[in-house]
Amino acid sequence: MDLRGTDAGPVHRFEVATDDPEQAVEIVRSTYADTRMKISGDKFTFFYRQRSVSVGPLAVDDVTSPIGVDMQSPPFDFLCFITAGRAQASIHTRDLHVDMTAGDTVVAPMGQTHSSFARDLDTVVLRLPVAPVAAHVGLDPRRFRFTDMSPITPALGRYFRATMQHIHAQLHDPDTALAHPLVLAGAIDMIAGAALATFPYTCGHTSRSGAQAAAIRRAVAFIEANPARPLTMADIAAAAGISVRTLQQAFQRHLDTTPLLYLRRVRLSYVHEDLQAADPTNGDEVSAIARRWGFGHLGRFAAYYRAVYGHSPRHTLRN
Repeated sequence: MDLRGTDAGPVHRFEVATDDPEQAVEIVRSTYADTRMKISGDKFTFFYRQRSVSVGPLAVDDVTSPIGVDMQSPPFDFLCFITAGRAQASIHTRDLHVDMTAGDTVVAPMGQTHSSFARDLDTVVLRLPVAPVAAHVGLDPRRFRFTDMSPITPALGRYFRATMQHIHAQLHDPDTALAHPLVLAGAIDMIAGAALATFPYTCGHTSRSGAQAAAIRRAVAFIEANPARPLTMADIAAAAGISVRTLQQAFQRHLDTTPLLYLRRVRLSYVHEDLQAADPTNGDEVSAIARRWGFGHLGRFAAYYRAVYGHSPRHTLRN
């Protein structure tokens, strides 16, 4: 068993790796509001690893265990966003059920007891208080609820997963800028806006912010359905049912980006998929695939691609 804990200023880091099921159960209980964990499978091959980093109210956990685990969780008084790696998992309440496979992202049920099962557990969990999200829609946190665990659209799910990946990378940077209060506040605001655009929610009344979030969901669904079309800001605004100016303001407030930058990210995801499926021995070229998705300037395209995927498009094509 290896256990380490450090406190570097406002950033708290904790890591545990254990083959002791009882210790793993206690760690899960202390991290996730008295969640009870039961192990299914060969206990002699049991192993549990958790690496947690937190700053202020924001925390990210990397959790892995190679065998099946059942969990019973009480109602959380915080938000818990979960992205599956290779794990297959399911979460259910009396009224809701979701199955997760690799790459899926969900929000844990709010205010309800829930059960979950995972085989070959491999997840990243982002924890955040309800208050900063509820504040975006001008509501008391006790009245705010996400009404479903799944994203409204696959594109929004990918967007929120990318948001989690960005925060994960920032927190694990030894010299993270999130240690600065203003940077942390901006990051939390970005997560809150992205969550409101990604997951359906009810807030008891219609506010300007809530109406904008609904418009963003319409805009994102339109972008997802039409990435190969030569879309303009006016096209996206018309689909969302708001003005171009309001669309720009809403995207900036809720997603910390612009509609056209979001469109570019969606198109890049399609380029990435096409490059993975392509065969350079059959004459497939990066330039042709990039232009198919509207990237006419190959130098800028390569820079965009590297910023998102960490390597060149040619690397993806060849590997």
